[in-house]
Amino acid sequence: MVIEAMSERKLLTIIIPQHREKESQLFKVLTSINNQVGIDLTTVTIKIIGDGGYQISEDFFDNFKFLDINYVYYYPAHGPGYARQIGIEQTRSKYLAYLDADDTLSNINSLWKFVNVLRETGDHQVIFSRYIEERSPQTLLDERYIIREFNPSAVYGKWLNVDFLRAYAFYWHPKLQHAYEDTFFLDSVLTFATDIYYLDIPTYMWLYHNDSIVRTNVDYNSNCLDQYVLENRLWIQEMEKRAPQRLKFDINNGLANIYIFYIQHPPVAAIERKVQEEIKEYVRENKDYIDLSYSQRLFKSKSFSTSLSKFIAFWQPYLSDNCGLQVKKHSKNQSKKMLSLVIPFRENSVTVLKRLFWSIINQVKVDLKQLEVIIVQDGGNKIDETAFKQCFPQLDQEWFYHKDVLGPGPSRSQGLQKAQGKYVMFCDADDQLHTITSLYNMCRAAKIHPDADILMAKYMNEQFDSEGQGELVEWSYNFGAVYPHWFNLNFLRSHRIDFHHALHSYYEDTFFCGIATRVAKNIIFTDEVVYTHRFNPYSLIHKELKKRQALFLEEYCRENYYWFQVARQRFPQKIRNDLNNFIITLYYMYTNYRLDSFKIDSQISYWTHKIKDHNSGDWHGWTPMIQQQANDRHTDDAIGVSSQGLKMFIEKFMTK
Repeated sequence: MVIEAMSERKLLTIIIPQHREKESQLFKVLTSINNQVGIDLTTVTIKIIGDGGYQISEDFFDNFKFLDINYVYYYPAHGPGYARQIGIEQTRSKYLAYLDADDTLSNINSLWKFVNVLRETGDHQVIFSRYIEERSPQTLLDERYIIREFNPSAVYGKWLNVDFLRAYAFYWHPKLQHAYEDTFFLDSVLTFATDIYYLDIPTYMWLYHNDSIVRTNVDYNSNCLDQYVLENRLWIQEMEKRAPQRLKFDINNGLANIYIFYIQHPPVAAIERKVQEEIKEYVRENKDYIDLSYSQRLFKSKSFSTSLSKFIAFWQPYLSDNCGLQVKKHSKNQSKKMLSLVIPFRENSVTVLKRLFWSIINQVKVDLKQLEVIIVQDGGNKIDETAFKQCFPQLDQEWFYHKDVLGPGPSRSQGLQKAQGKYVMFCDADDQLHTITSLYNMCRAAKIHPDADILMAKYMNEQFDSEGQGELVEWSYNFGAVYPHWFNLNFLRSHRIDFHHALHSYYEDTFFCGIATRVAKNIIFTDEVVYTHRFNPYSLIHKELKKRQALFLEEYCRENYYWFQVARQRFPQKIRNDLNNFIITLYYMYTNYRLDSFKIDSQISYWTHKIKDHNSGDWHGWTPMIQQQANDRHTDDAIGVSSQGLKMFIEKFMTK
């Protein structure tokens, strides 16, 4: 069956760097694309980036009239990384994939396998497949073609979500032209990806070529060891911007890896000097973080067959020349912010945002210089941030703008990636801090509990009765909303906790908090009210009642669909219990809302069947256990809905 085009936006762009490959080699890779079945090839664009070298004749592409091929040629050559970067910048599709010009897809349904993942499980940031390596023809026949494991250092055999790449501004480093350029790019992508789907089948064929750079008799790594060390240097520089809490580990782990690489692949004489210079620069640039004892422990964990004494002897000359063997505190830590406040904003008027800012600058007993305010404008008229900074000069402000509305989830995610504080707090633009001591109370709790993963506080909720009389109602700890909590930024990043890219406006915070609270080992509950959730009649949660309830039902199912994808990777032992809780909660919501609509029922059925199908081994339908669980929930929550109809509800929405 052919998959129809999903939208006007192309589904996939295939980027093929080409340097010395001639028409005969390109013919193989393009034929392998042209012969794909199960996918509408009009949804695919092929970008061939001619990186200097041999220029392909335009007439050649007449052989593939059914393929949308764009050929870009420039001179002189800059390397495959540069070519792939051009491909990213010019891509207009939903996903991109990289192929080498001298390789092929492994079979005629390779692309369909990826499309089928999207159809069955939804969008992902990365879809990761196995690949086949063709070995030398001189090898034994039964060893000629080897199915390889998932390769995190090579770009082939993967589909990458373009919106994800651009949201994080991933790029091919211009200083890595011919070696380890894919390692740098993929390490960045895979480090920050929170939604990776592993396609446990080969889709790509890495063909054998006698003249290939990595297939020659000379050790490729020995010839490029200086580039390996350079890639490590550039990686640390990147992490200093993106995730500074990783620096101590990454830098000292780099010492272990560089040493092992040096021993396994001694540099050829021609690059020995360059290698020494790169190693010296690595130590000089990172001396304030180097802890040789820590690095020794990391080295020991790698089970490399050499003694610790040799490891120490290798690094001693570099360390004694540059920073000795002492651990030094990084000077930048002294200026690190205490708190990053992330604020998604989607209003044309700045009045509500100013109200929030006033509540921040009025805080007492805190140093405002220790605060970082990150505002992500999510569509609407762009605010003059210069004027805003002049109005609130006390605050360190970072502004970002999206022309198109993405929703609070992606906006918070962007803010989270930019945050540099020890803690991060999410505020809605139409809310405000509750008292002038709100931040002080949280700072005090953080000081008492420096190892806390999450600091949870109480908040006030502004409500209005039928006569329009307003009041503030105190709410206890909310495990489904990101306010008013403080999240340890190091905790979030080390556990790769982020807002799901597919959840934009509903339950995006429920998903985030669900992962965070389940992973956290140290949650501190402060008995303070620090936040006020103000009533906004135009907000998403104050739509007309019936429309709101219908959205809640559908989006609750949708959020759980993505939850179970992540939970299967992180908490597989809890899947069954989570399934029971999901269907019980959905039953309560459905029964209370009393929405009699074929459209609503169809949407619920669509999502519940997807959830059931992908968790079939853990879902057992109605059981006395789930009935008892529902009865207990009814008693505890005092919802007033009988659980006797649960069995019928399950039959309606979870049984085909």
